[in-house]
Amino acid sequence: MKKNALLGTFHHERSLPKFLLIMKLVLFIMTCLLMHTYGATYAQRVTIKERNATLEQLVKQMRQQTGYDFLLDKDILRQHRSISVDLKNVGLVQALQSIVKGRNLSFSIEDKSVVITSGIQDADSKLVSPDGNKIGKTEASGRANDLVFGSNNPIDVTGKVVDENGKPLPDASIAVIGGTQSTRTNGEGDFTLKDVDEKGTLLISYVGFEPKKVKVSSNIGQIKMQKAVGLLQEVQVINTGYQTISKERSTGSYAKPNMTILENRTGSMNILQRLDGLVAGLTVNNAPNASQNPFLVRGLSTIGVRSPEGNGYVGTNRNPLFVVDGIPIDDVSSINPQDVADITVLKDATAASIWGARASNGVIVITTKKGSNDDKLRINYDAFVNFQGRPDLNYFKTLNSKEFIQAANETFDAEIYPWESVFPYVSGGSGVAPHQQIQYDLARGLISSAAAKERLDSLATIDNRKQIRDLVYRNASLMNHTLSFSKGGKAYSAYGSGAYTNLVSSQPGEKSNTYKLNLRQDLQVGKFIQLNLINDLTYGVNSAKRNVQITPNFYPYQLLRDELGRNLSMPYMGEVSEEVRNDFEARSRISLDYNPLDETNYGHTESNNFLSRNVLGLSIKLWDGLKLEGTYGYTKGTGKTEIYDDIRSYLVRNELVQFTVAPTVESTPVYYLPNNGGKYSINNQNRQSWTVRNQLSYNKNWDEDMHQLSALVGHEAQELLVNYNGSTVRGYNELLQTYGAIDYVTLGVKGLADPVMPNRGSQSLLSNDYFTRTELLTRFVSYYANLAYNYNRKYAVNSSFRIDKSNLFGLDRSAQNRPVWSIGGKWIMSSESFMASTKWLDNLALRATYGLTGNSPDPGIAASQDILNAIQNGNLPGGTGVVVGTPANSKLTWESTKNINLGIDFGLFDNRVSGTVDLYQKKTTDMLGVFPTNAFSGYSTIIGNLGDMQNRGIELSLNTLNIKKGDFKWSTVFNVAYNKNKITKLNVESQINSGMDRIWQNYLEGFPAFALFAYNFVGLDELGDPQIRLADGSVTKTPNAAKAADVIFKGTYQPIWSGGMANVFNYKRLTLSANAIFNLGHVMRSDVNTVYTDRLYHANALRDGLTTGNLHSDFAKRWKQPGDELNTNIPSYVSNSSLSYTRRDIQYYTYADVNVISASYIKLRDITLGYSLPESLMNKLHTEQITLRMQLSNLMLWKANKEDIDPEFIDATTGIRSMLFSQGTLSFGVNVKF
Repeated sequence: MKKNALLGTFHHERSLPKFLLIMKLVLFIMTCLLMHTYGATYAQRVTIKERNATLEQLVKQMRQQTGYDFLLDKDILRQHRSISVDLKNVGLVQALQSIVKGRNLSFSIEDKSVVITSGIQDADSKLVSPDGNKIGKTEASGRANDLVFGSNNPIDVTGKVVDENGKPLPDASIAVIGGTQSTRTNGEGDFTLKDVDEKGTLLISYVGFEPKKVKVSSNIGQIKMQKAVGLLQEVQVINTGYQTISKERSTGSYAKPNMTILENRTGSMNILQRLDGLVAGLTVNNAPNASQNPFLVRGLSTIGVRSPEGNGYVGTNRNPLFVVDGIPIDDVSSINPQDVADITVLKDATAASIWGARASNGVIVITTKKGSNDDKLRINYDAFVNFQGRPDLNYFKTLNSKEFIQAANETFDAEIYPWESVFPYVSGGSGVAPHQQIQYDLARGLISSAAAKERLDSLATIDNRKQIRDLVYRNASLMNHTLSFSKGGKAYSAYGSGAYTNLVSSQPGEKSNTYKLNLRQDLQVGKFIQLNLINDLTYGVNSAKRNVQITPNFYPYQLLRDELGRNLSMPYMGEVSEEVRNDFEARSRISLDYNPLDETNYGHTESNNFLSRNVLGLSIKLWDGLKLEGTYGYTKGTGKTEIYDDIRSYLVRNELVQFTVAPTVESTPVYYLPNNGGKYSINNQNRQSWTVRNQLSYNKNWDEDMHQLSALVGHEAQELLVNYNGSTVRGYNELLQTYGAIDYVTLGVKGLADPVMPNRGSQSLLSNDYFTRTELLTRFVSYYANLAYNYNRKYAVNSSFRIDKSNLFGLDRSAQNRPVWSIGGKWIMSSESFMASTKWLDNLALRATYGLTGNSPDPGIAASQDILNAIQNGNLPGGTGVVVGTPANSKLTWESTKNINLGIDFGLFDNRVSGTVDLYQKKTTDMLGVFPTNAFSGYSTIIGNLGDMQNRGIELSLNTLNIKKGDFKWSTVFNVAYNKNKITKLNVESQINSGMDRIWQNYLEGFPAFALFAYNFVGLDELGDPQIRLADGSVTKTPNAAKAADVIFKGTYQPIWSGGMANVFNYKRLTLSANAIFNLGHVMRSDVNTVYTDRLYHANALRDGLTTGNLHSDFAKRWKQPGDELNTNIPSYVSNSSLSYTRRDIQYYTYADVNVISASYIKLRDITLGYSLPESLMNKLHTEQITLRMQLSNLMLWKANKEDIDPEFIDATTGIRSMLFSQGTLSFGVNVKF
């Protein structure tokens, strides 16, 4: 493996002095450049030469040259559109005097803000800043020479600027109206102003918020800003999990969802699933049958550890890193969406590299709400109920009873499959279905043709779908109630919430209740110390009856209940025919009857889980701008699952017969398992993790904010310990909590010879489920640093550096001491003077970043030491034996991903149109996988670093204010992302010889991950056999004739294009939002019939449930006679399986290119109507605000396929449909603020 020459200096600790020398040299050069630049800086001097320019053009130029904010009425801009000036290096006051002279205009300078007003000020006029924010009438209205300076009694002022949810706003502007003092908030939203007139007024301004005036006091406390009406931009604050910075100063690629849309979504309480379609580059698989990669940021950065067959992965996480309140966690489903204040998705290296060796897949940072400091108690109640209905059984394309019986008559062949062939018991086999019993009875002469026809015709008239719908499923619903409060003062604040969630699934008997408590407390200790403590508790209780799977894939004529309401038995659903079953029952004296509806009452599952999430934050001011910050997290989770099946259940009875010895009917049965109790299993999981992080942060602005420096350096340690144990007993009495003794050595190791119903040859072996225990330990130690500098609010640079050490990596220095790092830059072009004349352009910034991120293996699959496994069934003289389950790899290191990102931020037409464009490339090296080793090592494979992969893409996020007239407003939020993935190298010699070998490969060098291959189908021959075209142009139907080169690449089953669009309409107290999502450019296999030979309609209750037996509706359209090949592609049915397998290969059709279809679709994920009650009514109800909402979710707008397939409810690789849930759901909600 080649080493990067630049990174080679990090591979050995002895090279550290060389690295430090390089860093010193870089810092020296930067300092020289900054000193040079500083010498050329301006200091509120203005040079303008314009003829017939508009006032707006002049204001933009002065703003660019001085750094001052300008506030004025838009009517003034429209009235003064022809001004000629010739100013050269004059002061700001002189420049303003020249411009307002003779135009009935006034101006006042409020430190870093210039307010221009007309000579006669209208009391109702609104002032606007160049970024579109409005403020009220200025309190300073002097003429051009009326400037106010000085103070009567100066004091020092401190305060904190936050948004509506209490989240700090860094880099907010603080100015004394009529004075000279000004400053900006630090990363925590705090500010200090010295020597301020105690009778003065502060003006606080921040992009995207209404400017606010506050009376001066020594400790103002928390200043809550309100979002500017009509502006589309979300809060311009970036939270990386380590620090909070303004977007203006950030160089990386970040994304933030629309929190209003997210909070109103009611389809799930999982905060991540609510992100669907709201973030460019984040692909969310929101279906119930989500794949192994439900959340992907900018495509797949790791394939995971490949299995020896090269198909799938063993355990490297593909999901992004989830961070909540600064602490990484594995599962965010316990977080109440109503408690979430902000979400930031970190996508490129500069954004995510601070998280080190786990950030290759992106990072999703979640920040929860905190209390307010305005001494007012605020109470909020939010509730919704979501009605999801029953699943759509018609989604399955199966034969109806008439078609099924016709197909059964056409394919029944008693000569090829005589009764004797289905009579003997074979473990794992199946019984004889009612229609086949009739056919065999006729073939054996037990009934007449007329009787057989009458019985089969009777079955053909039955349709069991209504019974399945009514007896097996029910209407599902989701309900949530959240009550929260916010309270505090200058020194202490708190936010707390309690929530209750009730999930009623579509399966009768299932219950799920979740209870959540959350409390955040913030404490100011003196002037220098801040503390915050988060305690979040979640307790879930779930219960379910024994789940009996019944779908339309089951025999369409089989009813579940007769006309008298009695549950019907289906003994044929066992593993034996009726004759064999009678013999087994007689010898064992145990019934082997099977009644699916009764079975639901013979077993149950109970589970509960508890999670405690605790975070302590500490901030100590050491010096001017210097802080010591600590974050300490501890998470404790426990879970218990109990499964019980009583003696009446088919599962227990079937197992008991397997371990019963009775040679004849007259013999007294000997039961080797208890025959007077049920089967009880208990599984316990304990999970605890802790995080300790200490860092020094430094934030300093100087020279009137010309220079802004932010730096941090820190250390972090983390540990995760997971313990799991499980046990199973038999003969269990739930009331007495007793169980029977079992000879596990005989039954589980040696096996029981000659039982009534053997499960393995002529004997039975008991599963080794009596006790299991596992433990996984993960440790990380990290050192990191970050440096950001902004010059003149135009030029920003950022760099980060981190080293991770972990017990997941090899002990070799080259494996452990591999740094991740990033560097990025940003140029705000719109702040340049040469851009001032561009009227329509409000904001334009260019970004560029480069760096490395990483990804580590999951615990237990690889390590620096051998992982030993106990021999489960080892009966050794010395005791329990152990084997090396996973051999050590001292060279094992994490995957590294090189990230390049180019971005543009823009705002047009008074920011009515704004957005970002990002172009990226990610190159992953050292992908983890199963690596071949020297045979003399004793192992054929080992977990190692085996290949490279590349992702390229482009992302667009767009916000538009389409109409704003009077009380009506229409805005749009749109995002789209394109990702192209390719595996560029695999250091594995995969044995890919046949066409099917390649078809089953998801990962191949030179192709994208999730690649889908198919045969080149050319139709059926005169026998109805499928034919394919080989790479050499020849046509064949011969089995196994196709080689790897003969199959063709059809695309990938991961979306290439993804995104969403939200339209929001506001009219007075009404709000309507429609949010669509789309996934485009990928493919999937269509569902097709796969059965074309053998004795049809096998069904087994233990193996399949009631989910097999029927056939795909395409079976009725199969080839039946010569000439049909001209009209159908569906192969013929051949009774003789030996003939079928030697004459043809049915997979040439089932895996043919004609059955690969587009998986593109567009869905209306939700449409929400909200109404805020009138103030007069709220006053009567003593409330601040009441909002009612109604939401309709998951409506298919368009799909590319014509087969009526919902791509979210099908396995794209196999073409097997899954049950269609939660489509067209309806919910009602209310939000009340007190």
